[in-house]
Amino acid sequence: MGVQALRLLLLLLLLAAGLLFAASTGANGSGAGDSLWQRHAELGHSWHVTPWVLRDNQMLSLAEATQGGFPTRLRVLLELEGTQLVLELEQNWELVLGAGALLYYLPNGTRVTRETSKQEHCCYRGMVQGFPGSWASLCACTGLSGHLWLSETRSYGIEPDAGSPPGQHVVYQPREVQLVPRACGQGPLDPPRAEEREPTGPQRGKRAVAEQWFVELVMVVDHAAFQNYPDLQRVRTRTLEIANQVDAFFQPLGLRVALLAVEVWSEGDRFTVGSSARAALERFLRWRQEELLPRLPHDNAQLLTGTRFDDVSVGMAAQASMCSPARSGGVSMDHSVSVLVVASTVAHQLGHNLGMRHDGAGHFCDCSDLRQDRGCIMASPTGLTPGLSFSNCSQQDLERSLQQGQGWCLSNVPEPQRLAGSPYCGNSFLEPGEGCDCGLSMECTDPCCNSSACQLMPGAECATGDACCQDCQLRHAGHLCRAPLGECDLPEFCDGVSPRCPPDTFLQDGQPCASGQAVCYSGTCATYEGQCQQLLGPGAGPVSSSCMASLNAKADERGHCGQLPNGSYIACAQRDAGCGMLQCQHGSTPGDRPEGSCQGTLLPRDEDVSDAAMVLPGTTCGPGKVCLQHQCQDVSMLGDQQCQSKCHGHGVCNNHGHCHCEQGWAPPDL
Repeated sequence: MGVQALRLLLLLLLLAAGLLFAASTGANGSGAGDSLWQRHAELGHSWHVTPWVLRDNQMLSLAEATQGGFPTRLRVLLELEGTQLVLELEQNWELVLGAGALLYYLPNGTRVTRETSKQEHCCYRGMVQGFPGSWASLCACTGLSGHLWLSETRSYGIEPDAGSPPGQHVVYQPREVQLVPRACGQGPLDPPRAEEREPTGPQRGKRAVAEQWFVELVMVVDHAAFQNYPDLQRVRTRTLEIANQVDAFFQPLGLRVALLAVEVWSEGDRFTVGSSARAALERFLRWRQEELLPRLPHDNAQLLTGTRFDDVSVGMAAQASMCSPARSGGVSMDHSVSVLVVASTVAHQLGHNLGMRHDGAGHFCDCSDLRQDRGCIMASPTGLTPGLSFSNCSQQDLERSLQQGQGWCLSNVPEPQRLAGSPYCGNSFLEPGEGCDCGLSMECTDPCCNSSACQLMPGAECATGDACCQDCQLRHAGHLCRAPLGECDLPEFCDGVSPRCPPDTFLQDGQPCASGQAVCYSGTCATYEGQCQQLLGPGAGPVSSSCMASLNAKADERGHCGQLPNGSYIACAQRDAGCGMLQCQHGSTPGDRPEGSCQGTLLPRDEDVSDAAMVLPGTTCGPGKVCLQHQCQDVSMLGDQQCQSKCHGHGVCNNHGHCHCEQGWAPPDL
């Protein structure tokens, strides 16, 4: 039977199924279909399509093509607006680490960890035939769900429609999505950015930073969100679809988001989530640090909640907190039937964690590759359409954060033993038995690597893309492969054996910086002046210590030492006044304010951001004192400083407590 005849037969079968389905809803026309169409109303103009999988000159339904497991590659036929599109897809193995473990709870409180197999990995990425520069990010777990981008003026979202006959999907244009105006960031906008310039938005597929960065992510689904889905597998599928889109959003910036695990609170919440986004964030971050991080090391965690927040926010995150054990996380509402919409919200929170601020009101912040869809992920407010691309301003914020050393945990390539299932050629990770791995064959352009076999070409010592490889040959030992990203970071050098740059290291916490006026903490050198200038621009500086003490003792939104879970402010004790809210003035000289006055400049504060205007941990608050948890504590709390004496003046101590030696010097004997 030919392809056209087979297609006609399948269409007739679907038509018959549709008639039976319509009859089953009853004479009054009510039924699942109506309620689902109400849920899909937010998508604006949408229509039904049926995807077909092309295989061996046959057209198969998606269910038929995946019944024996999800294949490595899929060719999918879609007819959209009169055009037949062929999607070339390959499994997105960079998305899933640790086998994408599913963690859930039994009624007696026992936590269960279920490792998922290679056959269960259902997310893909790829391109559309005949559209140069196009891309697709889709999951096929329970039907196709995700995003197609054909050009600046043409992109589509697609979701399965459970209220229709089997195989039917809803397709919509992201720019027509109409959301309830509860978007985050309804407070004051960030001030105009001095560094804004004409748009230079990142182009998809090109790396915007010097090397590849990886966020090892854990997603947590609370009990309210769990109850929105029929079973654990559907919850995992939904979360995987969201993570796949988040990864696609960050790819153009040279950053990959890899899902380490999904934890589902199937038998009740691990803490009271509540209806306040700010309180939920604080409780989640505390739970993450005390319970999740010790048993499941990761870079960042995001909570997906089915609870509706009452403080005009669909999500909240701690600003510039990536890699922090105490603050690297965010919370988002599962507030839309569209995977794209929720993924955009999660990406917005993750962006804040990475130091991205809200895009300014001016036209200089532009996400050029999706300009027609009016969707910038870090827009403030996010508006009525989902953001689907990061702007040039967000790119600049990310680069600034990385240069300041805030992403020190992101340069480490995930370890092979944490990858999903057995070794897999095409996941961009070098695993046992492989000489190289340049990713999907449709994307690989490495002349040093045979992408189909994941082996080096004859005569090649290493693969392109590794920092210690040039023209397929290893660089010599001692070659600088990663320059220090700030005063408290350390350089890394090639060892002459591995093509990869060693893991990122930085100065041990407590080491002096800023000419002895500050100390290093988590790879950064935090000073009051530097923090004020980052928020207000050049020339800004802190108010006097007595003024800061007066303002932070008030326990209100203009001065405090943090918030309780119920949202009330904590007054700073006199000794802790320098560790509360950051108090700045535009002019840093005494003559800039009337004598005896004490008034800080109201700093930018967005409804969906926590910590943006708080003194950073590790800031020096007095001789031998540093800020930790909004308290001024002895610098000895940062750890043992005895390592320095072992370096004999020819090295410095790194964050592992080892001597990081000058060139030409070997580490001391232990």
